[in-house]
Amino acid sequence: MRKTLITLALAALPALVFSACNGSAGGGSGINPSGATVAPQSGVHRADNGPQDLHSGGATFPAYAYNLGNQPVGTWNESQAKPPPGSLFYSYGGTGTIYYCLTGSGTGRKEFTGHVHVGIDGCNPYGPGQTVNGFGARGDPLDFVGSDVPLFSSGYTSEPDCCTSGTYYLENENSCAETPKPPSCTDQGWPFEVPTIGGPIVYAYQTADDLLPASAPIQLSTWSYCAIANGTISSWNDPAIVADNGGNSPTGSGGVSSPAETITFVFREDGSGTSYWYQNHLSLACNPSSWPAPYNAPPYQSSSRSAAWPYGTSLNWQGPGGNSGCNPGNCPANSNFIGVSLNPGVIAQIQSTAWSTGYVEGAWAATATGTPIGQAVLENSSGNFESPTSSAAIAAGLAGVTAAHIQYGEGADGNPLGSSTPWCQLVINPADFQDPTESGAYPIVAISYFLFYGLNPNSDTVGGHYADKVTLLKYLASTKSNKVVDALPEYYALPTGIHKAILDALKGNKKQSACLYD
Repeated sequence: MRKTLITLALAALPALVFSACNGSAGGGSGINPSGATVAPQSGVHRADNGPQDLHSGGATFPAYAYNLGNQPVGTWNESQAKPPPGSLFYSYGGTGTIYYCLTGSGTGRKEFTGHVHVGIDGCNPYGPGQTVNGFGARGDPLDFVGSDVPLFSSGYTSEPDCCTSGTYYLENENSCAETPKPPSCTDQGWPFEVPTIGGPIVYAYQTADDLLPASAPIQLSTWSYCAIANGTISSWNDPAIVADNGGNSPTGSGGVSSPAETITFVFREDGSGTSYWYQNHLSLACNPSSWPAPYNAPPYQSSSRSAAWPYGTSLNWQGPGGNSGCNPGNCPANSNFIGVSLNPGVIAQIQSTAWSTGYVEGAWAATATGTPIGQAVLENSSGNFESPTSSAAIAAGLAGVTAAHIQYGEGADGNPLGSSTPWCQLVINPADFQDPTESGAYPIVAISYFLFYGLNPNSDTVGGHYADKVTLLKYLASTKSNKVVDALPEYYALPTGIHKAILDALKGNKKQSACLYD
């Protein structure tokens, strides 16, 4: 049975605010969900103490496809939730079970690159007061991690990943340092980074309010959804939203004369690839040199009303709400903005907060149970309104995700990682699938990645389980995997050209070494 995570347990709870998991926690002792104290760990990665299975975690954007959101709560040597039938990890075909702890991209990336060592903690459940940053209390490093954003080069100082030789991360200084260093990416081989799956980022909202029902979803122009995100629009009865919906107010009044219902906007307070791609889209779509008609005049743009997005792009939310991860001068205080952790956390918060909306990966909205959730129909850059429930619209938005667009060896910031095996980092240029111009495209889409260590000795040592990792990668690059993805809501299976590129990198050739080796 498909689990809908915390939505079942928390849908009726008022205004839940989940604790942050921005990847800054780690080191030290911790209490795992079973109550056992976990011993401290140094910066040196231990041998793998769970040799029969694969242990991983990270991004929640693709996690419904990976394991239908089944959080493997507890430690590696306890009974943990397994991926259920219908999920990619259930049917991958390896000998070991894949346990994937949903922590968010930021925490997964930091664990992978040696910034923090939260692998010593049990995988925490979702819920108020929980910091979801454990990976099963299984010895570092993880077998792989999920991230919705490729690794950054070490020169990208606001989000350093420090995978270049001779550097490591200074946990409390947000910077990189020279050798001597503890083990990092290069000590387990250069990263093998591959795209896995795509999907839409949607504006979810409660249909239990008097908002338009899911059968007649709210339409939001680019101007309007940009203005909601930056705080310019604060009411569902705003004239711009009324105009977007043919003169009908989403509150059911038929006009703007009825009392306004304040919009509560839910954002991700943890380090999140969903936040990164959402804000990247806003940076592209919400800062045109001039808005076209009718968006360059009231009820839209005016001298006192702007839909511009001035806050930039980061794994941390940079907009209104006062998040601690913001760049200096950003994040103006706004009580209508609420921060929570993880994609399923956003859904739970929307379900428990009247008149709320927020950005979230589409599958989580589509599969939520309890309080009904709708998904807004958004205007794309061609001026057409497209639904995230349309597989054709998602495919059109991700039309640029092809093998021809792979940038080998580059970081998410466009700078080379400095890798000696650049053919092992398969990165898709975000300009090819963000702010699409196709007339039938859904406008806000993203793809996710797996990060493997290149060195995977086939034994109970650092980075073991080589055979199962090869099996997983071959499965993900197969038509069998695509059939599973096609049966899931609002996900996009990557094309065969990318599959071939992954398989070629996996096996290597006479000129290029294999990207996964034992």
